[in-house]
Amino acid sequence: MLWFQDFILPGVPPVVFWLFCSISVIIQGISKSGFAGGAGILSLPLLMLVMPVDKVAGTLLPILILCDMNAIYHHWHNKVWRLIMIIFIPSLIGTIPALVIWYMVGKSGVDQYGVWIKVPTGVLAVIFALYILAKEMSMAWVKRHKAGPGVGVACGVAAGFTSTLIHAAGPIVSLFMFSQDLGKTLFTGTVAWTFALINGTKFPFYCLIGLINWKVILFALVLSPLVPIGSFTGKWMHDHVSESAFNWVVLVLTLIFGIQLVCNVNLIQMGLQAVMR
Repeated sequence: MLWFQDFILPGVPPVVFWLFCSISVIIQGISKSGFAGGAGILSLPLLMLVMPVDKVAGTLLPILILCDMNAIYHHWHNKVWRLIMIIFIPSLIGTIPALVIWYMVGKSGVDQYGVWIKVPTGVLAVIFALYILAKEMSMAWVKRHKAGPGVGVACGVAAGFTSTLIHAAGPIVSLFMFSQDLGKTLFTGTVAWTFALINGTKFPFYCLIGLINWKVILFALVLSPLVPIGSFTGKWMHDHVSESAFNWVVLVLTLIFGIQLVCNVNLIQMGLQAVMR
């Protein structure tokens, strides 16, 4: 679609662009379904390889809100308000510096600040890969050590900042909630409600500073049918696929794409250029 040419990084073929966008949305749906919670962060490095960073942030937010609405529909009564508020209220503090950064990007242009958003995203992606490794090796230890309200407040501020800047608060919130020993159903519902509030709060500010406009909304709507596909895929995987095996796949891919962002290289573009020569 010619309407969305400015969403595609130079040198990226449209077929690769749409493939990466589709996979990213499906991954979000899988993660929001409760299967491999936090794996949605893989969407960020994937999209940043084919899209400008400001378009990534703007496009993902409406999609995340759709995922949140779907999740809370299935977990309307499965929540612990006390834990939600421990994260959500401090998150409002964390959103402020992130919104300032996006405001500066809007004034000075994404070319000047883009790399400064890509590199932290890559670092967080690498950290998340290590989080998955720790999860596979030592979550029993985490489960025995319940995080208190003070840790929750710190996690809330960090979640507000990382979520507003690059939608990457999944591991932070998931780790805190996991330590509360809620059980799978309450855990999934409480996390879903937490992000529904955080993402809903971000939306008007994203519109105000120009990250979301009618074109971004239209692009998100084009991708939105993939949200239920991801959700149903996540539910199917819950019954038929080992979450541990899936986590290892996500770990490897997140590590690869995260390192690319940290090093400010795009192996996708380099590979395509080599093939087309």
